[in-house]
Amino acid sequence: MTPDVVVDIGNSRMKWGLCRSGRVREKVSLPLSQSAAWSDQLTGWNITGQDRWAVAGVNPPRLRRFLSWLGTRAGAVATIDHWHFNGLTVAVDKPTQVGIDRLLTALAARRIAPSDRPVIVINVGTAMTVDLVDVAATFAGGAILPGPTLMARSLHDYTAKLPRVSIDPVKPLATWGRNTRDAIELGIGAAITGAADFLVWEWANRFDPTPSVYVTGGDSGYFAGFEFTADVGPAVINDNLTLEGIRLAAEALP
Repeated sequence: MTPDVVVDIGNSRMKWGLCRSGRVREKVSLPLSQSAAWSDQLTGWNITGQDRWAVAGVNPPRLRRFLSWLGTRAGAVATIDHWHFNGLTVAVDKPTQVGIDRLLTALAARRIAPSDRPVIVINVGTAMTVDLVDVAATFAGGAILPGPTLMARSLHDYTAKLPRVSIDPVKPLATWGRNTRDAIELGIGAAITGAADFLVWEWANRFDPTPSVYVTGGDSGYFAGFEFTADVGPAVINDNLTLEGIRLAAEALP
């Protein structure tokens, strides 16, 4: 199946990608629960009832609602809800429990990375994941931690006085925060980049040549201009990786 539209349904937002000439050419982020915004996007992209869709997601209730809404609005719909992808072997304890977004992102990164280097994929969203794919396209697993918005929310919800701060996903520059908000922003940024840097260092030391690093997700801006301690070169930031993975998985279907 060659999809015209791909959809990634997350925990906070959904992303649509418009596919043309074998790649995702345009991307929008839409609310999970406002079907009027979905209808407006159909009009904006001139999508008809003959177009083919591929949909994946980590939020089952929202995924079901969206598929119900899509109904007769699509010519054909493929739901990517399995882990058997052409070109990716999943070598973890329980493959069915790995988030489909992690696997799809890994599939896309492996496809575009240099074939002789392993790949580390960092996805910064509601949760942050850091995953490893070797040169044989084997998904080896990785790490999961709270994303920046979840960190900020938790600090506010589970303390008496700490404020809720808005996330500004940029590389931490301050040496220390001179007020509470700056301290929280610096702490979150340091936690995000520091965790990734630690994992990249640990994994890079196990491979020769060292892995390529790809970053995606709504808060990928933390890694713009970031230099890892390990000698892996700059990260490639590509906000379309998960959508490209959905496209690739759909194209492998009959």
